[in-house]
Amino acid sequence: MGFPDALQELLPRLPVDVVLELLRQEVCLRCIFRFLNVRDAVYSVDLPTTAEVYSKLLTSRNYREEDHKRFKSSELDRSLPGEATCLVCLGVLQHLHPAVGAESQADGAHKYENNAISCILKAFRDRGHSVEGTFCLEVSVTALVLLRERGLWCFLKDHFKEEALFSGEDVNDHIVSIKEAVKWSLLEGLENSLSAKFDATATLRIALVFKHPGCPADAKFLTAASAGGDSKRKRHGQQESESQGFAAVVAARGVSEAGETLAAVQRCLASMNNELFMESYQCPPSKVNSPCEITAVTWRNPVFVGGRYLKYSRNVSQSRWVIEEERMGEASVQEIIGDVVMPYYNADTYKFHAAGREDIDVRMLGTGRPFIIELLNARRIPSAEEIQKAELDINGQKEGWVKVKGLRRVGVEVCSLMRQGEIEKQKEYVAVVWLDRPVTQADFERLSNLKELEIQQKTPVRVLHRRSPLIRPRTIHWMRCEPLKGSDNYFLLHLCTQAGTYIKEFVHGDLGRTYPNVGSLLGCAADILQLDVVDVKMEFE
Repeated sequence: MGFPDALQELLPRLPVDVVLELLRQEVCLRCIFRFLNVRDAVYSVDLPTTAEVYSKLLTSRNYREEDHKRFKSSELDRSLPGEATCLVCLGVLQHLHPAVGAESQADGAHKYENNAISCILKAFRDRGHSVEGTFCLEVSVTALVLLRERGLWCFLKDHFKEEALFSGEDVNDHIVSIKEAVKWSLLEGLENSLSAKFDATATLRIALVFKHPGCPADAKFLTAASAGGDSKRKRHGQQESESQGFAAVVAARGVSEAGETLAAVQRCLASMNNELFMESYQCPPSKVNSPCEITAVTWRNPVFVGGRYLKYSRNVSQSRWVIEEERMGEASVQEIIGDVVMPYYNADTYKFHAAGREDIDVRMLGTGRPFIIELLNARRIPSAEEIQKAELDINGQKEGWVKVKGLRRVGVEVCSLMRQGEIEKQKEYVAVVWLDRPVTQADFERLSNLKELEIQQKTPVRVLHRRSPLIRPRTIHWMRCEPLKGSDNYFLLHLCTQAGTYIKEFVHGDLGRTYPNVGSLLGCAADILQLDVVDVKMEFE
């Protein structure tokens, strides 16, 4: 393999004695770059062998004869990439790309062993996720890497006391993080393999997890370090229970775990100075024979499809309704829409959200009620044409209970808009109202002349089992009455109210729990026979 141009330019700028010592310690080239704070595209190039790097260093203007003597040929032979596992990254940065000829291997299982890109591609095949333009890569490494970074840093500080690169105390402030190095090394090849671009906000996620089977043994140093620190601090009247607690967590669970344990190790290391660390841990770290195990997992963050629905049945609930194992109603809006949409996304499941809800016996007419379907771990993203076909599938159901319009993909920000619509927007209704006496023109005028009427609503009796017993002020913005031909005691009441108003209770009063109400305003008993929602005033186009 030819020597990359990026390395041709970089090597002369590096301290040769440091590079040679790191090679002698069996530190991989990418980790050498990390500890020398190199931050450019060199991580993504195909790196030469250690022998080729050594040969190049011999011709460097920074080369000194004593450097050659320190780098023995036996150590050179043993340090060739692929033979020696890096004692810092434990092979994480050595096994990101397929080896030359890997694609021709007959054994499929062996092909993916210790090869990050191939593991990722296999995960896509196994889990069935398609790639639509962008992806996000998340990296999790064994906590043992943190210990070894600290151990090598302390060694370099002690071994190269005059080297300004190692003058700092905190290794994390002076080297490139391994997660950053993985992404720099991997992203270009991964983008080419997936024909997609990296985007931190992408819904398609890839988790690349590196674990090492030897990690639990190294956790012992944390317990010893905490005990030593505890005795020193107690001599000064200080307490160290927090750090000891972290050590207990790590010892109990093993530092090979990601997430909580990794954070615990970070906090524990932060509580130790370099002197205490070097008393408790071998610096430089011991060499290892086996690399990290690589696991790749793919998933997709929730995606959303939204529109407006109309409900024509008085026996269909908004969500699935079961009481004591008995199904209430013939179906639900949630199932009628969601069960059609979900197969288009090949999702695990879905959640239904709407701007408010109507009772099972209330129709949703007019402009329709805004809703979104939240699809969890979708394996594909359908085209706009496919989503339109899903709308036709819903609207073509023979029962005709529910129809949708404007079905389309929407962003996550619509969720907050939906919640806002439940409590802040206006709703229009039409109700069939009964009075215990004949309706008069004066009744119509009385109701129609009321504007911005504020009412007080105690939690209705029918929902006390699921809502807090509060008094809620609500506003009736306007009302309009329409007579029903051939019926003296019935009329149509059109009204626009604040979201969250209980309309049925506003008509009949709910045993005086809503006041004023239609009955009290007209001085008679009133009841409601039918109710329809005709408009949810909310921008959702």
